[in-house]
Amino acid sequence: MTEAENKAYIRQFQNYLYYISIKDASIPRIVPDGIYGSATKNAVISYQRSRGLRQTGDADMTTWQSVKDEYDRITSEYAPPVSMCIFPGYDYTVKTGEKSDVSAVIQIILHCLSGEYGFTASENVSGIYSEKDAEEIKILQGIHGLQETGFVDIYTWNCICSDYNLFCSMCEYRS
Repeated sequence: MTEAENKAYIRQFQNYLYYISIKDASIPRIVPDGIYGSATKNAVISYQRSRGLRQTGDADMTTWQSVKDEYDRITSEYAPPVSMCIFPGYDYTVKTGEKSDVSAVIQIILHCLSGEYGFTASENVSGIYSEKDAEEIKILQGIHGLQETGFVDIYTWNCICSDYNLFCSMCEYRS
């Protein structure tokens, strides 16, 4: 391993420790500089002590893996949720009578938005896009300046998803 590669590995390890130290004040905060000096060694000893590992000050395989696992856990707490592609495509339209997962998701969204828009959304999610669902979608289409068809095309889908995301960002379920 070249000296540059070694410094890169040390810097990466120091970076992990740095982020852990933000969450855990018992770990001294270090500057990721690629030099395994006394500051890094002291941070490693503190980490090892607080995690019940053998206190050597060395980044052995056990310590490295523990630090990496903790770093991954911490950073995953701040990662955005993985999105799902539910709507089938640009040329797709949900019409009354359709039974599908997309229809069920629309019903869930309508239920969640019922308090905001005064819908009388059913507690029952049947997955069958009903006339009642279409009437509520017409209200949303009117609010967004779309043609009030009651059908859910890509434009209507994007509007109801935006409304739902706004609702979720202010909802009491958020911690």
